[in-house]
Amino acid sequence: MKRIDKVAELLRQYSEKTPVTASEIAEQLNITRANVSSDLNQLVKLGKAEKNGTKPVFFFSTNPKEETETNILDDFIKKSPSLFHCGEQAKAAVLYPPNGMHILLTGETGVGKSMFAELIYTYAVSQNKVKADSNFVTFNCADYANNPQLLVGSIFGVLKGAYTGADSDRTGLLEKANGGILFLDEIHRLPPEGQEMLFTFIDRGVYRRLGETSSERQAQVLLVCATTEDTSSSLLQTFIRRIPMRIEIPSLIERGLEERLGLIATFFQMETKKLGTAIEVSTNTIRALLGYHCPNNVGQLKADIQLLCAKAYAQFIARQEETIKIGSYELPHYIREGLYNNEDRKKIWLLLPNMNARFFLFNEEETTLFLPKDTTNGNDIYQIIEQKMNDMERIGLDFSQTSEIIDTTITNYYRSYDNDSTIDLTNLEQIVGSEIVATANKVCEKASRLLNVYLPDNVRYGLSLHLYNTIQRIKRGQTIINPRISEIKKEYPRHFETAQHCLSVIETDFSIQLPEDEVAFLALFFTTDENKSKKRAKVEVIVVAHGESTATSMATVVNKLLGEQIAVGFDMSLDEKPITALTNIQNYLSSKEQLKDVLLLVDMGSLINFSDELEKKLNIQIRCIELVSTLHVLEASRKASLGYGLNEIFEATINIRGLSTYKKHSEEKRPSKLYILTLCTTGEGSAQMIKKMLSSRLNLRGSACEIVSLQITDQKLLEQTVANLSQSGKIICTIGTFQYPFTAPHFSITDALDETKTEKIQSLIDYEIAFEGMRLNIATMLEYKDGENLILSIREWVETMAAEINPAISYEIKIGLSCHIVCMIDRLKQGKNVSTFPQTLTFKEKYSNEISIVQKNSQFLEAYYAISIPKDEIFYITAFFMSESFI
Repeated sequence: MKRIDKVAELLRQYSEKTPVTASEIAEQLNITRANVSSDLNQLVKLGKAEKNGTKPVFFFSTNPKEETETNILDDFIKKSPSLFHCGEQAKAAVLYPPNGMHILLTGETGVGKSMFAELIYTYAVSQNKVKADSNFVTFNCADYANNPQLLVGSIFGVLKGAYTGADSDRTGLLEKANGGILFLDEIHRLPPEGQEMLFTFIDRGVYRRLGETSSERQAQVLLVCATTEDTSSSLLQTFIRRIPMRIEIPSLIERGLEERLGLIATFFQMETKKLGTAIEVSTNTIRALLGYHCPNNVGQLKADIQLLCAKAYAQFIARQEETIKIGSYELPHYIREGLYNNEDRKKIWLLLPNMNARFFLFNEEETTLFLPKDTTNGNDIYQIIEQKMNDMERIGLDFSQTSEIIDTTITNYYRSYDNDSTIDLTNLEQIVGSEIVATANKVCEKASRLLNVYLPDNVRYGLSLHLYNTIQRIKRGQTIINPRISEIKKEYPRHFETAQHCLSVIETDFSIQLPEDEVAFLALFFTTDENKSKKRAKVEVIVVAHGESTATSMATVVNKLLGEQIAVGFDMSLDEKPITALTNIQNYLSSKEQLKDVLLLVDMGSLINFSDELEKKLNIQIRCIELVSTLHVLEASRKASLGYGLNEIFEATINIRGLSTYKKHSEEKRPSKLYILTLCTTGEGSAQMIKKMLSSRLNLRGSACEIVSLQITDQKLLEQTVANLSQSGKIICTIGTFQYPFTAPHFSITDALDETKTEKIQSLIDYEIAFEGMRLNIATMLEYKDGENLILSIREWVETMAAEINPAISYEIKIGLSCHIVCMIDRLKQGKNVSTFPQTLTFKEKYSNEISIVQKNSQFLEAYYAISIPKDEIFYITAFFMSESFI
């Protein structure tokens, strides 16, 4: 039974009066909440379940006592959800009293109009709207498009002598389809006179053969017409009006990759029926079929798959191979191009459920293509490792991070076999075979003697499943690699040596040869006592971030990589008040049977205050880290899964690349030394002249600012010198004939000789000195506990806004505005009021555009610092930028 069927079966116990949550079902079925939630939402889409509420969401069955009957059209729609409305229209047309409603199918070439018409016929038979022995007659009007008489005669029949060559009476398709369905493809090829002859039949149910004038014939036929053309230009409007039920079949691209994958599986299974044998298809072949350009839609996809199977079958016969195999190297060039589909590459790689198996198996009844989505055995350590390696390679983790996650994966895998829960061994032989069970028992007995330990049934069970996968892997010629072999040798030398002795038992029993990597896997089964002593997770990792799915997405990625539900994400929309998010987190923690310490990972500074509030209310230890990314969530969750304490996890996470730099900058005083660089080819000459001249003209504020002459032709020396200066201070500008790629402002030699331009250089020095004084003096006077970072952030905001609104404002105004905004935020965080802005109306009329810009960009400050900036403050800030007086 598939996972979704298990969920549906359990859900039938719950009605609208007694609904159930996804978490409750997950707990009862021992399935992750994310998978259960996905299945429940799918059941809602299928009409088998309904939901209500918000947090939490409750689900209940639409038919708790018995399942409604399904039919072929419903089954088809389940596999192709994009055709739901098409199916509903078709059912309505077939069931319309008394004899159904004629149908016009539209859509591009190859979208599956003919196949859909057959489904309509099968559905009509199942609903007793047409008899089971009635005919489903198909006719393509394009076949006789160049001979209108023959085309019309084929549909309505021909009377002897109607035209030259009509030597006898001929029965038409309408007569053959009497009591059933007539499918007329490419109906736009039917000439106007033929369309008009159908008018009479549609209106009155009667028709005449071509050449017949005196008598009429009757027939009860449901017409299903199809066209690829624009109906308004290719068909008579009077004809279109008589077929009100128009169904448009979407193209292959519109149906999405998931449906395309289902179609690929269906077409391969259809071919297995024809060939009478199973087919193995490589992973890359499936990816190519998902990604290649298929202009003729479903029809071309089906034809291409038939061609691939035909070629593979020919090789299968000629080479007398055991199975039919299709590899990507055998694909035509235009299909292989699908592997390089940059637009959908990410979706395709995420869509395929099994990235480990090189080939998927197709037969008449089932396919392994969807197996990993529906069944999670989790007992193949090789595939688990390969899956993790593939996942981490795709998201770009480096070797050290990959190695740590693989270590955690292997540790958690073996932990699953060292618990004290009882294991039922009665059905084990049916799963893996009696030979493997016997060998696993021999290995456990030998290891018990050599190590003088007792190995419980859990270990015997896990070892049996592991040996089954090992032997299957060796038989398939796949490699066995253990990324932790060196660490295992060092950490468990006795167990490794014991595993080497036990390896010979396996090799003898199955006549195979195993690599040393397998010894390391085997050794970990014998470390059960050591594993039992390891601590379980005792720290809760909570991610909080602004956005619709930022936090939950990071948590989902990390939990998937680790194979455990460690991180929990809380999304906070921009219009949501912080108190709401805080309450949600508090309720979540309070619902736990046992409170743990918490590591709070947040994206922006305002959320860091959550830790203080939660500590007071829940009486637990909480540490908080801001400016986090998925990499930091991954490290924190990995450490938590291994049982580390809160302080250990905090230190390991804060020192991840990125946060360690942030911590250093936020906790240490930034250097106050300022540098002006004069550049020339030798570092002498003009550079020294400019240095001497500027030293006499500029107020360097004592030793606060220094002028340094550099040679630009020695690239290595220049880069090293610049790096050293940047570590000890800040480069505020450069001067010279040639501009080196700095972010600092640059002045030419001509500018340096101009006293008016020298004033700009002086203002840069004065600005930095003034700001440094503000940073050192104002920060300690603020109630806001992270005042220094607040000042630095506001400076960046002011400079960005000045560049957009008024680049010419003086540094004095920038300093004043920065100070004003810092104090404003400090007051608002304390809940204090601000002053009313005078002359609001005249100011608003004069600077409406600038006010709008300030208001828009102030939303960042509001979101970051969890404040609401009053309208009066927006006016004050705008006045600063425009150098306007407040009175």
